[in-house]
This record gives sequence, C-alpha cells and structure tokens, in this order.
Amino acid sequence: MTTTTMKITTRNRDRLAAIASSELNGASLDSALEMLLFEHESFAALARLTPEQLAEMRAEAETLAEVGVEVHG
Repeated sequence: MTTTTMKITTRNRDRLAAIASSELNGASLDSALEMLLFEHESFAALARLTPEQLAEMRAEAETLAEVGVEVHG
C-alpha cells in the first residue's frame, strides 16, 4: 500500500482518533478515515436516488430483512 503525508489540524487528528477509539474499536486513523469516507459516499449516493428508486430499495431491504437465516457455528 502506498502512503502519503497530509497536513491536518491537531484538533481534527484528535477528533478522528476519538472516533477510531470509541466507535471503531481502536481502528487505525487510516481505517477510521476510510470508514468515514465510505459513509459519506454512501449518503451522497442515497441522496441522488429518485423517490421511486428509494422506495424500491426500501422494499427490497424489507424483503431481505424478513428472510429467515439459520446460523451454525
């Protein structure tokens, strides 16, 4: 994996570290940033859906939620 350096404020670094620690089970700052970026991109994609597409997605999610799954292990 290629890495780079970026300048961020101490405040933002500390905020990201707090999220990594408290919400992401002590994940690295890189993993925390990756998760936050994924969430941002997901919300942006949802915002682009038409009302019809959103209704279709919700209906499919409800159908999947009703599927009975037996877990062995």
